[in-house]
Amino acid sequence: MRKRVGLRVKHSFLDFAKLVSDYQQSNKILHQNFSNIIVVGAGGSTQGSKAITSFLCEKRVIYFDHLDSLLIDETINKIEIKNTCFMFISKSGETSEILTIFEYLKRKLEKKIVIKDNFIVLTEIKSSTLGNLALQNMIKTIEYNKDIGGRFSIFSNVSLLPGFYFQRHFVENFLNGGKKVLDKINDAQSEAKKEFTNLKNDRNIFALLTYGCELTELALWKKQLYAESLGKNKKGIVPIWSEMPKDQHSMLQLYLDGPDNIYFEILGIDYEEINLINMTLINHMNATFQSITERDLPCKMSIFKKNDIENFGYYCGFEMIKVVFLGELMGINPFDQPAVDNQKKYLN
Repeated sequence: MRKRVGLRVKHSFLDFAKLVSDYQQSNKILHQNFSNIIVVGAGGSTQGSKAITSFLCEKRVIYFDHLDSLLIDETINKIEIKNTCFMFISKSGETSEILTIFEYLKRKLEKKIVIKDNFIVLTEIKSSTLGNLALQNMIKTIEYNKDIGGRFSIFSNVSLLPGFYFQRHFVENFLNGGKKVLDKINDAQSEAKKEFTNLKNDRNIFALLTYGCELTELALWKKQLYAESLGKNKKGIVPIWSEMPKDQHSMLQLYLDGPDNIYFEILGIDYEEINLINMTLINHMNATFQSITERDLPCKMSIFKKNDIENFGYYCGFEMIKVVFLGELMGINPFDQPAVDNQKKYLN
């Protein structure tokens, strides 16, 4: 019990009372009349909500988490701009990509829309370039919790606002799933010890194999969680992602018969409606699991029922807590990213 309470108090990403309060306050600022949301962010500022919208197959939330001007222009030309919310997210307010896209879109759209009505900013409440741009342009600002890093923000307003904007009835179930993890801290610690054993046995590559496009962004969320939290001081677990069954025709040979330094997790969907396509996908998933385990390679399966957002929330909470324990076992701080911060000083 002491360990559970300690985690709850120490880490803001588990403080569900405040997380719910912040979300409710943020909802009052973001009105309900948009037909689309374009989220402009990078890394953890977008990946949490991308995991949510991908799982729910929500297509009305679009992400500019890249610097591809052709794709940005193509997207802008396809949607109804006046009914679109442009949500700019940067914890520090200094993220180069977000500031660049802000200026690009402002110049491109200021004669077509009222910027202050369609733009909204999520950032820490402090002096910053993005915060100052919001003030100068009278753009509404929502506070980004300074105590929660991007990759741990899936239960915060940063992810909940865009993730559930069009499907708000799922928010409570998602958060309830996360809360349930607080009673399973010991299980998360046990799983962390198992993965640490893999690492001690020279298995430092973690392959995430997804069967179902709904789980692609969840795998990429987990990829960031592992890489950025645990890759420090010449230590780390290298997460890689394969889209299956497509990658069975490129990567499976290596996975099964290559270097013995990989452990696996298969992520799949339990479809309620079984058709020929889904049945074939499930058959491939089961065949891959059997092929891996018959070679005595470590592998677990995580299966999600379609739209079971509560179990999805539980999984996300469990994985974050497990990574915290892994960091402790590896003797590193899972919450900072000093090498990334160092790279930023070379940006002009």
